[in-house]
Parts: sequence; structure tokens; C-alpha cells
Amino acid sequence: MHDLIEEMGKLIVNQESPDDASKRSRLWCEDDIDLVLRQNKETKATRSIVLYDKRDELYWNDLAFSNICQLKLLILNGVKSPILCNIPCTLRVLHWSSCPMETLPLTDEHYELVEIDLYLSKIVHVWHGKKFLEKLKYLNLSNSHNLKQTPDLSGAPNLETLDLSCCSELNDIHHSLIHHKNLLELNLIKCGSLETLGDKLEMSSLKELDLYECNSLRKLPEFGECMEQLSILTLSCTGITELPTTIGNLVGLSELDLQGCKRLTCLPDTISGLKSLTALDVSDCPNLLLQSLDSLSTLTSLLLSWNKCVEVPISIHEFPRLRHLDLNDCRNLEFLPELPSSLRELQASRCKSLDASDVNDVISKACCAFAASASQDGDDVMQMLVAGEEIPSWFVHREEGNGITVTFPYTETIALAICFRLRSKSRRIRGEPSVICNGEEFITETLLAMPVIGYSPHFFLLCLRSDCFVDQSCQDYLFQMLFPNDYYGDIRVESSGARWVCKQDIQDLMKAGTETAT
Repeated sequence: MHDLIEEMGKLIVNQESPDDASKRSRLWCEDDIDLVLRQNKETKATRSIVLYDKRDELYWNDLAFSNICQLKLLILNGVKSPILCNIPCTLRVLHWSSCPMETLPLTDEHYELVEIDLYLSKIVHVWHGKKFLEKLKYLNLSNSHNLKQTPDLSGAPNLETLDLSCCSELNDIHHSLIHHKNLLELNLIKCGSLETLGDKLEMSSLKELDLYECNSLRKLPEFGECMEQLSILTLSCTGITELPTTIGNLVGLSELDLQGCKRLTCLPDTISGLKSLTALDVSDCPNLLLQSLDSLSTLTSLLLSWNKCVEVPISIHEFPRLRHLDLNDCRNLEFLPELPSSLRELQASRCKSLDASDVNDVISKACCAFAASASQDGDDVMQMLVAGEEIPSWFVHREEGNGITVTFPYTETIALAICFRLRSKSRRIRGEPSVICNGEEFITETLLAMPVIGYSPHFFLLCLRSDCFVDQSCQDYLFQMLFPNDYYGDIRVESSGARWVCKQDIQDLMKAGTETAT
């Protein structure tokens, strides 16, 4: 359908002037473009030129584009000849991937440009000095490996998106960037030569800052009080050793990614002021002291994998909104924390030091807590993937192999907990499994994707609200776990377990908690 609409559009444009391409509003055919530019005469009809060319040389007059006085759109993707000596003032959109020029020929004072995309260009200096680009909203310089300095953006006050990702030689940030007042998104992914962002960021509109794999960056700038709009801050795989105390000024921050910051040792106390923070990734931060997480009770997602902790701070139990907790590859972890009733996903694969009795206790409490709160929250499923040799003893119904049959007890049951013990012959198994009941898939939620669980046994646990699947005409339920063959050729379910969670279990749990508190 898209191709058909495109062909209809081209037909309409061709009918504007069947015999003279210079009188058409849009040009995309290489022969037509070549004809118009070689004529080297003024044309007011052409509004857009789109050319995808792989040839190394194009023999056009350098001034040819200047004669197209109403040109709005110019796409030269793949054109490797430096065919522009001047960018028309009327131009609004310029796309030129693999641009061979070292500098854009912006020779006039004012331009109408709204969007510039120079992906994979040879640009060294985008432009010289200050250029007045009041309408510029989008600037993409990604993969421009010769670029060493960001341009002066003081003449582009309305710029909203700046993509500098994979500019491997970039090492100088112009001061106009760190004080820009309307920029919304700044992408500096894999700028491996970047060592500093300046002393202080004062970017009052910035919503997203991505510094992933800026591994030469050792110190972050201070964050100004005006940076309340920043919501996503990605610092993963950088060389930073600490966060500035002024991170507390980022009161709108919702996602903080510190994954792979191996030099990071602690989080500043001011992080407690981030009342909008919902997602924190401190995985693979082996030197980070996890005690500094105590004040982050607004979190809904916490990633702690690949850390050296022996135990997780008990304060996690007080996180009333936490729904996802990732402890994968915490090889020294001996004890699971008491989990908050809000938790719906726990991953603790390859945690080979976990104490089995502790796991049994934590799981029983978590299932009862889920049963007590799920009906209020409207949630149907809680999931866990945990390293373990045996199915926890709390599961009173057990069977060997892939499948567990349970009989509805006709008592005040609230939930059903099901457990499958998994073992793999491969270290590379991953993907999404499915669980079926009486031969039919019945869980609509996406199940936890399997990480590479390795050779050691794990168990996969589901806790389900009983009113989500109980059929009054059916008494027995057979649950099985299935795996797509392309992902799981070497994985098997060695045994299965189940337990109905009833009101008495919840009452016993509450009573035990009261006695412990007393």
C-alpha cells in the first residue's frame, strides 16, 4: 500500500510538467536532477530534491543549487562528491549521510533550516563561528568520526535534539551547548575521547542526556538548579568515580542508569531528594556500597546484577512501589531480602551462594504477600527466576518431570503458586517461555525472559490469582512449562511443584510478623 501511494504521488508530480523537469516541484530521478543542475539556470518551481547515489564523482556546477531559489528539501544520502559551495537560504531540511565535506558552506547570515542530518559524515567543523539558525530543531552528527568540537549553538536557540553519538574524536564541548535553554535531548553515546562536559550544566529544558560508553569521562559537571526537567540520565560504562552532590537538583529525574560504572564507590546523600526516581540501574558496579539505596523508596525497578554484595539492604522491604528486582550474577549473595508486597518480578539467576532455607522463607512470604495485595492492585501474576538445587519445601505438591496437577480445594483460596525446576546443557539459552494449563496457554502477561542460566539448576516460580483461571466446571488443573525449540533445545524441566495460597496462610504470615515485631 505504501509503494502504491508513493507511485501515485510521483505520477501527480510528473503531471505538473511532463516535458520539463525544472518546472516540477519535486525531483527524485537522477536523470531529471542531472538535467536541471546541468542547465545551471534559475528555477522557482523545484521545492525538493532527493538523490541516493553511490558514485564517487558527480560533475555538476558548484553554483547549480543556488539557482533553485525555492528549494526546501535536499536529500543527498550517499553522494560522496562535494557538490555544494553554498546552502540555499530557503532550505529547511538537509539530509546528507556520508557527506564528504569538512564544513557546511553556510555563507549567509540567516537560514530557514529546521533539520540537518549528517550521519556518517567527514565533517570536522560543522560551521565556523556563529550562524543564525533560529528555526533549527534537529541536528544529527552521529558517526562523524572526524568531528572534534561541537559547533557554536548560540545562533540556534530553538534546537531540541542534538545527536553526537559515536563521534569518536569529539573532545571539545562548546560553552554554548552546556548553557542551551531549549535543548530537549543530547546524545553522546560512545564518544570515547570525551573527557569533560564543562564545569556546570545549565540546560533548563533538557529531558534526556545519554553518555553511554563515554569511557574517558572521569568527572561529571555540576547540575544547575534549573535542570528540573531532566528525566533520563544514562551514565553506563563511563569512567566516573562519583556523582556530584548537585544531582539532587534533578528533581524530575525518573531513570538513572549507572550500569558498568566500575569505579563508582558510593551515591551522594543528596540522591534522597530525587522523589521522581522510578528506575535505577547499578548493575556491574562492583565497588558500589549498596547501603546508599536506603532512601530511594519511589523506585519501581532496581537492577543490582553483577555486584559483590553478600546481602541486599533490608530497606528494600520498605519500597512500596518496587515491582522489578534484578539480582542476576550476584555470586556472593547469601540471603534474599524480605520482598515488598508490590514486587511482581524477581530475577536471581546464577546466585550460587544463596542459602536454600532463606530462599524458602522469602518465597513463602512473597507469595502470601502477593495473594493479599494482588486483588487490590489488579495484578494477575508474580514471577521469579532463582538459582536453586531443589524446589523450595514450601511447595507441598510435587511431581517429577514437566507438569504438576493440582485439584481445586473448594476452600477460601486466593492464589496458586507454581514452581518448575530447570536445568540446561548449554550456557547460551535465553528467550521467553510459556506456561500452559490443561494444554492451553492462559497467561496473557509476558513471562520473564530467561537469561543465560548456565549449567546449574534454577527454579521458575509463578504466583497466580486463583480467580484468573479457576473454572467451576473443572476440578483438576495440569500446568506445564514450554520453551521455543529455537531457543531451548537443551533445557528441560526436571520437576514441578505447586501450592494453593489460602486466607489462613496470610493470617499465619501476619501473625508471625506481629510476633517478630513484638
